[in-house]
Order: sequence, then C-alpha cells, then structure tokens
Amino acid sequence: MRVLLMAAVASGFVLLQTTAGGGEKKEGEPFAKAKPGPEHKLLAKLKGTYIAKIKMWMGPGEPKDSAGTTKRTVIMDGLFLQENHTGEFFGMKFKGMGIVGYDTLKKKYVMGWIDNFGTSMVMAEGTYDPAAKAWTYTGEEESPEMGKMKMRDVLTVISDDEQRLEMYRTPLKGGNEFKMMEIVYTRAPEVKKKKVD
Repeated sequence: MRVLLMAAVASGFVLLQTTAGGGEKKEGEPFAKAKPGPEHKLLAKLKGTYIAKIKMWMGPGEPKDSAGTTKRTVIMDGLFLQENHTGEFFGMKFKGMGIVGYDTLKKKYVMGWIDNFGTSMVMAEGTYDPAAKAWTYTGEEESPEMGKMKMRDVLTVISDDEQRLEMYRTPLKGGNEFKMMEIVYTRAPEVKKKKVD
C-alpha cells in the first residue's frame, strides 16, 4: 500500500513539474513533456570541443597555469548541457563534469559540478545578461582550506568559438572577494576523418 501511495505522489509530482515546465500535452498522453525554450537553445550554442587554458590563483602573486580539454554535449532532449573536462593540476590527472540547464519553474539557469578532487557537489543558480553575453552563477561551496565560501562564476561569450569563465570566491568567515580561477575556452579545430580505401 505504501509503495502504491509513493508511486501516486511521484506521478503527481512529475505531472505537475512537466505541465508547469512549458510542455505541451498531446491527446492520449498522461502528462506534458517539457520542450526546450529559448534559454535552452542559447545554452546549446556552447556545445562542442574546446581547448581550455587555465589560470589559478593560490594566493598573492602570479597564477599557476594549466591546460585541458572540455567537451560540451546537449542531453535530455535539448533540456541540459553536459560538460566533461579533462586536464592536469599540479601533476595530477583532473576530471570534472558539469550539468547546466534552465529551470522554467524557478526562471533561473541552474548548474551542478563534480570532479575527482573532492566528494562535494557544487550547485548554483544564475542569470543571463544579453548585453554582456554572460551568465552569472551564484551559490556556496566548501573549501578544505577556507571553509564555506560564497561563489560567483561568470561565463562570457567572446565569440562563437571562444568563452571566458571567471571564478570568484568570498570566505564566509570574513574577507574580500578574490579571483580564484580564469579559464579561456577556444573551440578545437574539427578533425576530418580520413577516407579508408
């Protein structure tokens, strides 16, 4: 009985979410399926493979440089953008994955990030400024060295083939906002497949 009740509640939640999410209900379908809107299509323009040039500030002075590759793909019928990053930090292999979307219920962009350097999942919400061609995401994250910090990430579109991500942090225990990282993404040239005779 309890299982049936839980299933009914879950079905109701899905129906409510998808109907409120801008979908269209067709005759004979139990609920409306969400469809990508203009915000999702804007995110989809970021898909592709990019060379990532990274600068990371560990404190005062010159940043540490590194590089990597970022591949972005559109998933879930155009509703989300998945980002997979591989690279190296301080001689260690780094892997990270992000999911970005637009929540039609919250009327905000949303993002989540995980990587192999920690066990936390970073979550943030954001807005888009069409004049600046930039998304700004805000939230909180935990740092082993500095404790909880406010986060502010700004992704600016420089051209169809280039973006710049600037990551700022503010310690909650006191202190000023500082720039932690900057990544410049440049679209990788397409590799043409060789003809096999």
